[in-house]
Amino acid sequence: MPKIDLNPELIRQRLQRLNEEPLRRWRVDRDSEEKIFWQSAVLVPLCERDGELYVLFTERSKHLRNHAGEISFPGGRREEEDATLLQTALRETHEEVGLAPKCVQVYGALASLPTYSGFEITAFVAEFDASRELIADPGEIHSIFEAPLSALRDPARHRIESREYHGRAYPLHFYDFEGHIIWGATGLLLHTLLEFLELSA
Repeated sequence: MPKIDLNPELIRQRLQRLNEEPLRRWRVDRDSEEKIFWQSAVLVPLCERDGELYVLFTERSKHLRNHAGEISFPGGRREEEDATLLQTALRETHEEVGLAPKCVQVYGALASLPTYSGFEITAFVAEFDASRELIADPGEIHSIFEAPLSALRDPARHRIESREYHGRAYPLHFYDFEGHIIWGATGLLLHTLLEFLELSA
């Protein structure tokens, strides 16, 4: 495995390159079908523990109608009250894990992608103080966990599988961490983050 510097300050310098516009946007053949996607946003929260940056994930409640039990970043559908998608991500993060907007430093937008379930997700990267107490909303979140970047960038934890949709094959990124399987839109966003930070193997 290549030796890559995981120094938090160097990673923060890379994150400073992000801005209000997503670093990457995906366009697929479904765009030509003029399908309307529900706008949604998620936060990719980072925190530093013992000199290393960790990524926060949520395990969705098993009783939800959509994506029950899946691993995700905190976030959800844009509401009328949200002036921007960033406000959506911050509001949903506050509701789901108890992390108030004033307690996070936002670096910028990472990516925007459509999903097969009819949403267009915009992901924002932010950092919070690891001493903050997080409280999962039991109606939406089964559990909260964190994973260090050093573990997530280990190629032994990552695999790519091909899935077919409307006659075309698409790659799906899977990450295994302590019994959790991170995949789907969350897996792709995680892969995009690791590539941007030059941490992918």
